[in-house]
Amino acid sequence: MESVFELTIYWIAALSFIAFLAGYIDAVAGGGGMLNLPVLLFAGVPPVSALAVNKVTGVAGTTLAVAKYALGKQIQWKTVAYAAIPCLIASYIGGTLALKMPPTVLAWAILICIPIALVIVLQDKPIVSVNTPQDQPIKTILALSPMGFYDGILGPGTGTYMAIAVRKLLKFDLLKATATIKPLNLLTNIGAALAFLFEGKVIWTIAIPMIIASSLGGWLGGHSAINGGDKFIRRLLIIVLVIMLTANVIKMIRG
Repeated sequence: MESVFELTIYWIAALSFIAFLAGYIDAVAGGGGMLNLPVLLFAGVPPVSALAVNKVTGVAGTTLAVAKYALGKQIQWKTVAYAAIPCLIASYIGGTLALKMPPTVLAWAILICIPIALVIVLQDKPIVSVNTPQDQPIKTILALSPMGFYDGILGPGTGTYMAIAVRKLLKFDLLKATATIKPLNLLTNIGAALAFLFEGKVIWTIAIPMIIASSLGGWLGGHSAINGGDKFIRRLLIIVLVIMLTANVIKMIRG
C-alpha cells in the first residue's frame, strides 16, 4: 500500500477545482492530464501517486463525457471497436512499466511530454472531413495502440494525440474525432488505473473529491462541445495551449 500522504483542505479544494476544469477540457479538447498532473506534482504528491490519482480521476471524467457524446450520437462505434482491446492492453503494459521507473525520471518525463503534446497540437491543420467512417481497421489499430501505451506510462495529451490521429487517418470532423476517441481514452485510463490500483498507489483522500469534480466537468464539457461544435473546440484548444505553455515556461525558469 502507498504510504499516508495528507494535504490541507485548501489544497484538496484547489485540486478539485483543477479536476473540474481538466474534466471539462478533456471532454472538449483532450489533454486534461496536462492540467491535473503538474498541479498534483506541485502540491507535493509523489510522481507515481500523481499518475495514479490522475488516472482514476480521468476514468470518472471520461466516463461522463462518453455518456454525453453517446447520447448525442457523435461516436463512431465501428472505429472504437477496432482499437478498443489493443489500446486497453497497451495502456496496462504502460502503467505497469511506469511503476518500475524511478520517481525522478517519471517526474521529468511528464514535464517534457507536456510541451511536446502542445507542439503537435499547434502544428495540426484542418483537413477535409467526411460524414462516414473509413473502414481501415489495421491502420486504426497501428495508429492508436501506441497512444494507449503512452497513456499508461505517462498520459498528458493522450486524448489530443488520439483526436489528431483519427482526424488525419479517417478524416473525421473535429467534433466526431473528439467524440470517437473518448471511449478509447476511457479504456486506456482504465487499463493504466488497474495497474496502479493493484499496487495500491492511489491516494484516495485526494482522488475521491477530484473524481466527483472531474465527473461533473466531463458531463458539462461534452454538452458544450456538442452545442458549440468545431469552432468552440478549436477556441478552447488555443486557450489550453496558451495556459499550459505559460505554466511550463514559468516552472522551467524557477527550476
